Amino acid sequence: MGTARVTTGMGTRRATHTDPAAILAAAKARVAVDRHGVHGVAHWARVRENGHRLARHTGADKELVELFAFLHDCCREDDNSDPDHGARAADFASSLRGSLLHLADERFELLFKAIRDHELGFTRADVTVMTCWDADRLDLGRVGVRPDPKRLCTAAAKDRDTIDWAFRRSRTA
Repeated sequence: MGTARVTTGMGTRRATHTDPAAILAAAKARVAVDRHGVHGVAHWARVRENGHRLARHTGADKELVELFAFLHDCCREDDNSDPDHGARAADFASSLRGSLLHLADERFELLFKAIRDHELGFTRADVTVMTCWDADRLDLGRVGVRPDPKRLCTAAAKDRDTIDWAFRRSRTA
């Protein structure tokens, strides 16, 4: 998966693209915590939806937001305290480059930073990185925490209606 052969009028060339389904499968295969737990696949799906919703307002790169959603917690070893899980997940993303993950260097660096630093509480970065962090933080309701606008990055995420929507959704999941 992740590569294909394309026949053109001038011969066959190797086409490379990132297949989100292949990235999701790789993340599911890598995850060590309960896939149905608070940092599992349902969380990843909500982060993806949050990110896509925010990206419509922030202009963030939607493909990177989706890849972040699938990868950011896939290297957690504990659902409670797990320092450095972001760095492990960023390294895992690096390991997928050239096989499943095909991004230009500049875009990969944004994804890497978003994944690596998502657990550190930063609120300033590139708009795509901030959108990724907000997408994750908006899902805190799954553990009984209402997102705090002071800990969010973008105006779209800080919007009261957005916080209310995300909190309700994450609490009923």
